[in-house]
Amino acid sequence: MSDRRNFTVIGLGIFGSAVAKTLARAGMDVIAIDRNMPAVENVADTVENAVKANATDIEQLKEAGVPNTDVAVLAMGSHLEDSIVTIINLKELGIKEIIVKANNNNYKYVFEKIGATKVIQPEKEMGIKSGLMIMSPNIRDLIQLDDRYSIVEITTPTLWQNHSLEELQLRARYGINVIGLREKEGSRLNMMIHANEPLQPDSILVMIVERKKFDKMKLE
Repeated sequence: MSDRRNFTVIGLGIFGSAVAKTLARAGMDVIAIDRNMPAVENVADTVENAVKANATDIEQLKEAGVPNTDVAVLAMGSHLEDSIVTIINLKELGIKEIIVKANNNNYKYVFEKIGATKVIQPEKEMGIKSGLMIMSPNIRDLIQLDDRYSIVEITTPTLWQNHSLEELQLRARYGINVIGLREKEGSRLNMMIHANEPLQPDSILVMIVERKKFDKMKLE
């Protein structure tokens, strides 16, 4: 069975065009839609099908081939009314997975209420990530899974160095699940971790953390 999926990306600003190009370069079939021709032309050489269309018009979505889509990504930014109508159109066309970019929590609430399967707030998520990385230089990357949990990649904090995971008891004490380890920068991620081996200063840990507990920890 093929893993190739069909995506429609609506709204080709900075965020939407980046999503469309990334999906296309990963080998996915992408329909990219915007009502402005320069935005369409910006992705035309990368995606399968770039279309100038008004997504609030369901007939134009049909003509663009959207009903054949597995996943729709809606990135229309601050245009609340247009986003609402487009979500309703996508639901009417039978699109089961609708991912919507929201500018704030009020938009997020509305989009979820009318049928978006997932709402993302990239500016908010980047702000959280940047704030944590500024406060704790050990943090190398952070991916927010939901409002409660995140995946965090960190260089071994000083207080953890030369101690084993068995000694540190991170799961029992902080709700941290270590899922991978790199011996140093650039090395392969090892998912088979020996809990009794001391962590080295150059080790990089990949962990699933509960954000409220993790944010209170000192990771120097």
